[in-house]
Amino acid sequence: MTGPTDRLPREDVTTVEIPRVPDDPTPEPAEETPTRRSGFWRELSGALAAGLLVLAVVVLAIQVVDQAQGMPGPGVLVVIAHFLCAACALALQRQADRRRGPQAGLMILLIGVVTGIAVWFFWWA
Repeated sequence: MTGPTDRLPREDVTTVEIPRVPDDPTPEPAEETPTRRSGFWRELSGALAAGLLVLAVVVLAIQVVDQAQGMPGPGVLVVIAHFLCAACALALQRQADRRRGPQAGLMILLIGVVTGIAVWFFWWA
């Protein structure tokens, strides 16, 4: 009879030895991933791009509801233009998130321009 801490002999167990790495007094430094600061302008442009997409979906919903009730709604051209502006802004934001320096600044500026165009021509004018 064996006690609770004794192991029973098993014939189907295979033992594998794992090679040991010698202790090195100077361990290699782990790879550091560079941290990127987003910055106010990059975050603002991302919010504008996401807002344009939400706005495009809202305009589409209004068009569908109005058509279902027999009203003309904003129009197909307006819906398509909203989605084109949103797609353009999202593509620019993607590029801005992957670039640094003046290139990212230009993309962020263009997002502001696209947003301004969409708001000016379809909401204020």
